[in-house]
Amino acid sequence: SELGEEEVMAFVVLKQAARVGPREITQFLEGRLAYFAIPRYIEFISELPKTENGKVKKYVLRERGLSADTWDRALL
Repeated sequence: SELGEEEVMAFVVLKQAARVGPREITQFLEGRLAYFAIPRYIEFISELPKTENGKVKKYVLRERGLSADTWDRALL
């Protein structure tokens, strides 16, 4: 896997009119979470993959890994 065991990645689905970037998300989280819990990687997606029961298919997100659209906090 491209992601290390200790790296946090967030997949974000914005509401239709929302305009927020990855840096705003990490700045919001800085005062609320420990540094290690703040996502290093953030990717915006249109919808979360879900089961027929409406639960998020986390394994699908894990399998996606990193892409060209993934923002990396370490590259700031």
